[in-house]
Amino acid sequence: MIGEADLPVSNEDEVCNIIGRAVVDLSVTGQPVNKATLGLKLLSMADQDKDDERILLYWIARRAINQPQKFAEAGY
Repeated sequence: MIGEADLPVSNEDEVCNIIGRAVVDLSVTGQPVNKATLGLKLLSMADQDKDDERILLYWIARRAINQPQKFAEAGY
C-alpha cells in the first residue's frame, strides 16, 4: 500500500505545504498571521533546516507570500 509520504510531490505543492505549516505554527502559538509574521516564521524554519533543497523552498514560499503574482507566473 502506498502512503502519502510515498507519493511524488511537486515543488508547488511543497511550497503550499510549507506555507500551511507556518500558518498553523503561528496560529497554535497565538501569533498574528500576516505577511510579516509569515516571512519571519519561514526564515526561522529555513534556519533550522539542513537540507539545501528545502531551504530553497522556504525562500520560494517567502517570495510567494510577498509577490504572489510572480509565483503564479513562474509556475513553481
